[in-house]
Amino acid sequence: MVSPTTTHSYNVGDATIDILPDDALLAIFLLYKDSSDLSWWQPLVHVCRRWRHVIFASPLHLKLVLVCTIRTPARESLGIWPPIRIALHFTPNERRGHNENIIAAMERPDRITDIRLENLMSHSFEQLTRMMETPFPALTYLSLKGDGIVPHPLKDRNDSFLLRDVFLGGSAPSLRTFVLRNIQFPALPKLLLSATQLVTLRLSWVPTPSRTSLREMVTCLAALSNLKHLDINHFYMFPGPDGSPLPTHVVLLSLTSFYFQGISDHLEDLVAQIDAPMLQNLSLTLGGIIRIPQLLRFISRTEKLKLPIRAVFVFERRGLLLKFLPSDRFEFSSTFNWFSDQFIAMALLCSSLSPLLSHVERLDFYCGPLSTSAREFVNPGRWLDIFRPFIAVQSLCVPNKVWLQVGPALRALAEESATEVFPGLRTLFLEEPFEEAKKSIESLISARRLTVQPYSPVP
Repeated sequence: MVSPTTTHSYNVGDATIDILPDDALLAIFLLYKDSSDLSWWQPLVHVCRRWRHVIFASPLHLKLVLVCTIRTPARESLGIWPPIRIALHFTPNERRGHNENIIAAMERPDRITDIRLENLMSHSFEQLTRMMETPFPALTYLSLKGDGIVPHPLKDRNDSFLLRDVFLGGSAPSLRTFVLRNIQFPALPKLLLSATQLVTLRLSWVPTPSRTSLREMVTCLAALSNLKHLDINHFYMFPGPDGSPLPTHVVLLSLTSFYFQGISDHLEDLVAQIDAPMLQNLSLTLGGIIRIPQLLRFISRTEKLKLPIRAVFVFERRGLLLKFLPSDRFEFSSTFNWFSDQFIAMALLCSSLSPLLSHVERLDFYCGPLSTSAREFVNPGRWLDIFRPFIAVQSLCVPNKVWLQVGPALRALAEESATEVFPGLRTLFLEEPFEEAKKSIESLISARRLTVQPYSPVP
């Protein structure tokens, strides 16, 4: 009789990965593929001749891309590899000769699917974009960014960064991601109308010449039926309407993310003409005089961004951010040079958002890791102005890191003139040890008959 604890071993012979059929190898390579590293496949083709054959036999299935950077000798290397897709990733250098590699790669426009040119300087911009005045039929990702110097569109002319009408031959039928920063492009509406596959559009500090109107922009958006992500960063208004009627309520059925940084009047003009019923992420940084009735109507027509019951003020390095929870990203901030000015703007913003804020039942505070703002004193009256629209708040959550800011405002709540602020407040969540903080607002706790509980961090 064999003991149940006896271990048996069987010799099944030596087995290696070579016994796997090609289809199994291909499946393994697909699992190994790293979408964040387009060069993932290059070490594998050097393992053995069979692996190289399997990989090069399925370039489309494996989505092979040959990445050319500033260090890639493109003219030589492109003749070594099979005719797979090409990606151009590098930051050009103003010194002569450093752009030759990308120029050599651009001689094969039918194979180029990805172009990312960062921190372009005037000489490099002129030289490289001239090479891009022919069609790039396979191009799916395009990112062009100027050198970071933002000209005032109403005062400065920066023709050194000007794309001509013939850029990409005037058409981009395969383009899915388009990023443009600090570059003038008068023919942008025409190109967008051809980019019917576009999924992501990011425009940052793109001057809007007089012939580019709001009507043209909305018309372009209406043609982008696959657009999911729209990001506009611009602090100046589009030129006024040219007299022709604007479209009414263009419906962007695929749009799920909308990020905007600019003046509120500009945003109002835009959202008055569009609906995005499937929108999930909305991030707005507003400047100027804040009037947002059209934005409120725009939000009310979405299915996901409905009457939040929890909000959080986040102290960030550059100011104060208002977020709604739970949400992937539903947030508002203002942009001013001085921290105290941001509180004035935030009070105006909260007043404008009162139809939303009047349903918030819990309000949190959070200090970001790089924030210095929470250490700067702001008059408690500023906080009270911010708090007034939060008429349904029952719970207030204040961690120690923001007590220097928020504590004086809580003490001010005990004054008779502030009884209309947080009229339904029932519970304070304070971070332990909270005895000293609790003692400093004893009059508020007593007057409002508040319950004090340990603080639970924002998830």
